[in-house]
Amino acid sequence: MKVLYALQGTGNGHVARAREIVPILASRCDLDVLVAGTQSQIALEYPIRFKKFGLTMKYNSSGGVSYWKSLFGNKPLRFIRDVYTLPVKGYDLVIIDFEAITSYACLLRGVKSLQLSHQAAYWSSRTPRPSRSVWLWEFILRYMSPSAFKIGFHFSAYDSFILPPIIRGDVRKLTPVNGDHYVVYLPAYSATTLAHWFQQFPDEQFVIFTRDEVIIDTLNTTFLSIDNKLFTDSLAKSKGIICSAGFEGPSEAMFLGKKVLLSPISGQYEQAANAVCAEREGAMVFYQLNALAVDIFKRFFISENSVKRAWPDYTEDLVEGILARAKNGEDLDDISTLQLH
Repeated sequence: MKVLYALQGTGNGHVARAREIVPILASRCDLDVLVAGTQSQIALEYPIRFKKFGLTMKYNSSGGVSYWKSLFGNKPLRFIRDVYTLPVKGYDLVIIDFEAITSYACLLRGVKSLQLSHQAAYWSSRTPRPSRSVWLWEFILRYMSPSAFKIGFHFSAYDSFILPPIIRGDVRKLTPVNGDHYVVYLPAYSATTLAHWFQQFPDEQFVIFTRDEVIIDTLNTTFLSIDNKLFTDSLAKSKGIICSAGFEGPSEAMFLGKKVLLSPISGQYEQAANAVCAEREGAMVFYQLNALAVDIFKRFFISENSVKRAWPDYTEDLVEGILARAKNGEDLDDISTLQLH
């Protein structure tokens, strides 16, 4: 069976999930991988057949989405060309992790695809959202990467096609301990901004992962470049995590039983929705680095309410089930027989 696995490379979460799924697929089929975008800080460690520019979101230094940078940072003519030239008809199965080029190439040629992503969970109206819905972002979540079949991932099974997070094997092997520092990953903020902010809390220590090249450590902050092993090891030995309201990072922290403080990137509706869901799991949330957040941080530091979720390792069974259904011509999103206990 010839399979195409397509994923967004503009966020670490998509690549982290692919690091678990791709080796299993590769051992069971003839696999090609497509990656669109180049912003991820985690290496996939598998040969990439197709590298595309794709669609991307740009951020400003104060922690918010920059719609102007996003508008001018994309290349619509290249996107259209890539959609028309991607040879999706040559595959028996196409699996997509929120990647637009492959989705629209499949729609154009009548090829059925499976959307296997966190974002697919937001196709369900039962998945919690912010109190104020934003129609543009709802449209993006549904139609940036549409597929005939959908399996979503989230903190809880809000609907019948939603599964728990896929936790990386590297994380499952860790032995968590309660250390003396907090791990910080707030990529929308500059290292300088973060250094100034955390100086307000001299009694705490922070290990901050950043993509900035020019960084200066302070008495209570240590800056490290993004590195998969360094991050997971530091997280396992931490008191907790302070990070943006993505999905995979908070999920891994919850699996390890850490305290979780999230900050949705300003203007990023999906992260705002993730924060709503995470709060229901016991996480804390702040929205901007301002006077109001100071009190939230202080309450977080003295809190002993960690979030522990022992999600099962079902990835191999999931992949084998998808391949079997594809061979038999069955619905690709039927997860009714998957054992999650």
